[in-house]
Amino acid sequence: MVDDGGTPQCSRPTALATRAVYSFTGFPGIPECHLYLHHDGYPTGAAWRFATALREGGDASTFLAAFLSTQARAEPLTAPDQAADAEYRYGIELIPGADPHLLVQCWRRLPGASWHPRCGPTPMALFISRFLPAAQRPAAP
Repeated sequence: MVDDGGTPQCSRPTALATRAVYSFTGFPGIPECHLYLHHDGYPTGAAWRFATALREGGDASTFLAAFLSTQARAEPLTAPDQAADAEYRYGIELIPGADPHLLVQCWRRLPGASWHPRCGPTPMALFISRFLPAAQRPAAP
């Protein structure tokens, strides 16, 4: 983007209508959670959402709460198949233990086709670094 004075400005990319389902498993007290978002569902958009939630702080076990607080437009689903128009699906799994961590898996669905694996399971930090260039990562609060 460029401001009125012709100076480049860094900002979040323009929202695209790429729908996605985010499924969370392994989080304390929540057996499984599915959320639907109407835009920015491609991997770069998902990496942006993940990086934004991680900026909220906390550890891996609080990631779902941070994601919910940063994604106010997320719509809860009872099952991922409720979003028949979703083009991407992400599985975010909390791996508990002495050093809890998050794994991400991504699937892509073309119109009239079934889900096809795109990547993962991979550590959250690796997913973010793969799909979101450092210059586009959200700034610290």
